[in-house]
Amino acid sequence: MIQLRACVVIFTVILPFLITADNPCRFVSKEKGTIDISSLARKDGKAAFPDETPSVVANYVYSYNPCKPFSEGDKCKDVAVCQVSKDKTLTFVLAKQDSAKWDAGAGLGTNPSISYKFDDKEVFVELQCTDSMTAEFLALGEQPIKTYKFKLSHKCACWNGCKSSSDGLPGGAIFIIILLVLAVVYFAGFAVYNKVHHHRTGADIIPHRTFWVSLPTYAKGGVTYIISRATGKPVEKYESI
Repeated sequence: MIQLRACVVIFTVILPFLITADNPCRFVSKEKGTIDISSLARKDGKAAFPDETPSVVANYVYSYNPCKPFSEGDKCKDVAVCQVSKDKTLTFVLAKQDSAKWDAGAGLGTNPSISYKFDDKEVFVELQCTDSMTAEFLALGEQPIKTYKFKLSHKCACWNGCKSSSDGLPGGAIFIIILLVLAVVYFAGFAVYNKVHHHRTGADIIPHRTFWVSLPTYAKGGVTYIISRATGKPVEKYESI
């Protein structure tokens, strides 16, 4: 039972992180098409747009690398956006790639954007569609406090402007692969443990076999219980796991 609880805890902790973040490189909209900015990223751990000076007077410059993490200074390690003092003595993490969220834009005349979060800071990168294959990155400054705005202009910022990159997998595919790997490790690991430590044979080496055999019954009971509560019908006796 302790082993089963440990597995449940691991899945509960890991899965939310696997499914909440968007793919920072690529966004697909059923209505508008695809935006792929992976070709704009440096893949050597450095920022594609280093030390950009904001359009308003400020004591800081900003570095950004689309899609891939980069490092700069003492504190900005594997980040998406870094804030650097002009004398290069201070660095602050503003965003990481695993917090990326895409926004397709509300309507005509509204550009798509990517937002990032780190602690109490939020970053917005507006994507401006142009015909140019030369990227332009503007730091618009901090307004309001702890909210940082930027604009990235390029042909790849257009819907279907650039072909999709083949060097990465969609977030959903990555999630399924990780889930399958965890399942294989779980079943194989506990099967070996039951075989070697408990000297079990046949179907008895299946980890937590009683639980998995009973799972369909538990699932049916859970669905029945939810439907009963939602429809206001008398709730049948619910057997907990």
